[in-house]
Amino acid sequence: MSRRIQQTILLPSLCCMAFYAGTQLVGETEAAFSSQVSPDPITMNAAFVFPATIHGIEDRAQKVSKRIDHTFHTIVAPSAKASMEELHKQLEEVRAMEEELTRQLSTMQILYDEMSVYHLDIQKQGVTNVHTYDYVREGFQHVEDMMEEVRATVDFSHIEAIRSSILLQIQDLEDQEEPSIEQPQTNPDTKSSESQNEASKQITDEAPTEITDEAPSEITNDKQVTEHEEETVEHSE
Repeated sequence: MSRRIQQTILLPSLCCMAFYAGTQLVGETEAAFSSQVSPDPITMNAAFVFPATIHGIEDRAQKVSKRIDHTFHTIVAPSAKASMEELHKQLEEVRAMEEELTRQLSTMQILYDEMSVYHLDIQKQGVTNVHTYDYVREGFQHVEDMMEEVRATVDFSHIEAIRSSILLQIQDLEDQEEPSIEQPQTNPDTKSSESQNEASKQITDEAPTEITDEAPSEITNDKQVTEHEEETVEHSE
């Protein structure tokens, strides 16, 4: 009987001791973890960016950079023998490509600014392991290099010089076409004056001919009258 009483008392006592030991162990563990937690990793989690996001920005920036380079080098000076139609067509193409360059440069700037935000966040966090976000730093450096290369390549003053050259050639062709338009208006006057000169010359040439033709006839008639008078005088004698 006494043994049963001891077992009944012993079991609750063991349970209480186990429960107390468990609570003490969990409390010490929680305190240990809590003392090692710092607020910086929590902030980094909020600003975390996946490598795929950085690589995606790099790829888009590289494609835009290639399009900018291609578009800029497509704008060339016109040929010296280009026709009026070709010059007007090339002038429209230069204007269109200049607008396209402006849009592409704007897209490149947006990608650069987006990458700059991620890079700035990493610098502000002060990560203990400097290699944790190397892909962000490398991605930013890559995009920044492409941005500087694009700025050094695109020269809008060169595009303006080509446009001015096209306009100058168009003006020269227009100046060359103006005399050919006025010639038909002056030709009739020249022809009419030439016709008048020819008519006056014909009249001048014909006038002496008529006088010359009439003079011998008058002389002949006078001679016949004189001879007739002489015969009359002889008969009268």
